[in-house]
Amino acid sequence: MVTQEAADLSGCLEEAHSLGESSISSQEVHNSSNMKKSEVPGVMAKADIKPKSMHRAKTWSDDVENLYRFQQAGYRDEVEYKQVKQVDVVECWPETGFIKKLQRRDNTFFYYNKQRECEDKDVHKVKVYVY
Repeated sequence: MVTQEAADLSGCLEEAHSLGESSISSQEVHNSSNMKKSEVPGVMAKADIKPKSMHRAKTWSDDVENLYRFQQAGYRDEVEYKQVKQVDVVECWPETGFIKKLQRRDNTFFYYNKQRECEDKDVHKVKVYVY
């Protein structure tokens, strides 16, 4: 459930992995240099970079879940969120690695649950951008 009321995808998923939790890795989220979207360096996030291409997610994964949360809040992905909000770290749930809180462009906040929120019927709506 999304509640209205700021946040790092790379840190989120890395925390979950360090806690021994597994995640489903999707090849859809890798860019042309075999670097996961969530591993985009902070320096690149501050530059005005644009995606090269876009496709829709076909299956649910941890990365698709976090993209769903960014897109619910009105952003393309973590890169655009960091550009617009000028933040270095996105708040995440340490247990699951999912985004915990995002600030929308109108400065209201979206709070997210620890569990999966992107239902199977919504997976095809998620846009996966390649840089």
